Amino acid sequence: MSDNENRLRQLFVDLERLDFAAVAAHCTDDCVYEDVPYEAATVTGPEAIRAKLQMGLGTLERLPTTIHELLEQGDTIMVERTEVWHHPTGERATLRVAAVFKFRGDKISLWRDYWDAPTLFSQQPASWLPDVPRP
Repeated sequence: MSDNENRLRQLFVDLERLDFAAVAAHCTDDCVYEDVPYEAATVTGPEAIRAKLQMGLGTLERLPTTIHELLEQGDTIMVERTEVWHHPTGERATLRVAAVFKFRGDKISLWRDYWDAPTLFSQQPASWLPDVPRP
């Protein structure tokens, strides 16, 4: 396993633990984190990444993640994964995500997630991000 693959797998361990500060620490000061379905949700920098994760995932009890495919070339890793969002009220949402990660030095400089918004939102309780328009 390459150093970048090890770093990325640790990011997912930290994400599963819902430790958003640890996740953000894997990112460069100018790292861009983009959710492709919501361009307005793009953020830059570790603190903004931590805050974004806290806003979207902070109410979850658990977030088990399974990596199905991981392809690496140079400083780029592409990952296909499944996340299962466990809400404290018992609801669960299963989301397939494809992602691109670019590395600079020993940190992530780009994190771009591709996922289907209607699939995610249709499984979420109404209390989850009530101010975000539903597709």
